[in-house]
Amino acid sequence: MNITQRFARKLKTIREINNYTQEYVAGILDISQNAYSLLEKGTTKVTLDRIEILAELYKTTPSDLVSDNILPNSIESHSNIPPALSTFEKRMYEQTIARLEIDIEKLYNLINQLTTKIAGPTG
Repeated sequence: MNITQRFARKLKTIREINNYTQEYVAGILDISQNAYSLLEKGTTKVTLDRIEILAELYKTTPSDLVSDNILPNSIESHSNIPPALSTFEKRMYEQTIARLEIDIEKLYNLINQLTTKIAGPTG
């Protein structure tokens, strides 16, 4: 797998981790969804300007975005993250998990409030 193909795979992975559609990321890059799809397939090479935009979108540095660092077969904090992910992909998974944990807590609190409201005053 060459560098363009590895980067294309990473683009798709981090987009999916962030629950973004191809259309959304294409809009950020000011290109069509079809053009973005070609980036994810490795058919078209990405420009440095677009790498900077993507790095900003994913809250990372351009060097992290294009880095090829691979972790050893163990991942410290989340055992549900597949082994051998790049450091960047691991961080993206961890950020997504943290956001989802916050969302779960908010929903739990909302359910408790609604349950209390439905039950009415006790006493």
